[in-house]
Amino acid sequence: MENYDTKEAAMKTEGKSGDEYTITAVDVDVRPDGVPPAWKAVLKGSQGRQEAIFTMIGAIINKDLPPANSANISRHRLNMATQRVTLVGFGSAAFEQGIQKLFDVSDKVNRQFAEDSVALWAVNKGEHGLMVESGCRYFTMGHSIPEDAKVAFSNKVDLENVLGKFLSNSISHCEDNDVEYLELKNSKVIRKAPVGFRVGDIVQVGVSICVFKCSKMGETPRFTCKLVLRSVTLLDISITKQAQMLRLERLKSDTRAVLPAQAFKRNCAYVDSDSDDEGLPTTRQRMGELTIGDVEMNGSKSG
Repeated sequence: MENYDTKEAAMKTEGKSGDEYTITAVDVDVRPDGVPPAWKAVLKGSQGRQEAIFTMIGAIINKDLPPANSANISRHRLNMATQRVTLVGFGSAAFEQGIQKLFDVSDKVNRQFAEDSVALWAVNKGEHGLMVESGCRYFTMGHSIPEDAKVAFSNKVDLENVLGKFLSNSISHCEDNDVEYLELKNSKVIRKAPVGFRVGDIVQVGVSICVFKCSKMGETPRFTCKLVLRSVTLLDISITKQAQMLRLERLKSDTRAVLPAQAFKRNCAYVDSDSDDEGLPTTRQRMGELTIGDVEMNGSKSG
């Protein structure tokens, strides 16, 4: 049985995360930060006030991750183009406690604004328990964005220049639009291409709690509080592999003839692979081990 407490501790030791804090250390920066302005939950540390990154471990149940493709990106809705992931906890008590902690901090943020003026991020409930979605937009819109705030798209994110072709004086990709895609491998955190994540993978996400203004000038001020995706770290793919094996077993036991849709000849090389996945624990057993990191400081924020 994997111990996710150990996995998370290893990530912090390797230097991805900064110092550890408790929820009580979280403060709220009510000053506009970034372009367009946003209000964020922050931490007070030796380097001043920095954005607080909250970590949560769960299984991917839905996702819309890079690389971007033209079918998902509309020129007329670039301001809404988002990389997002939804986690499910399979009834894990730790997962649900983590949700409550996020709500506690969000409430602290919301109390800086007029009552009923902030729409809070929502939790959905499905067949496998509570689900939490977080996302980060690909673009920042506006004409007054400083050049030093802009960054290039990674070729892992924008493989075919689907996003890059839209960049202009009023459409930018900034540091705040970047998401880190990582993998915990042999107790080390390494970079990972986002295309490699699958539904069913157990991951740790890092999110920040941000409030954005959504009303127009002259209207009654309205805001929305969101979980902004900052990082996705792959922890375990064995559950996904187990599901693939079960599907294969069902196909093997199906007595109906399976015919190819189209017959054709091609040169192929076949490689045998030994399976070492026997005796895997159930999904519910694994999710019972999941842990939530209270708060971690992202000392070298890049997303």
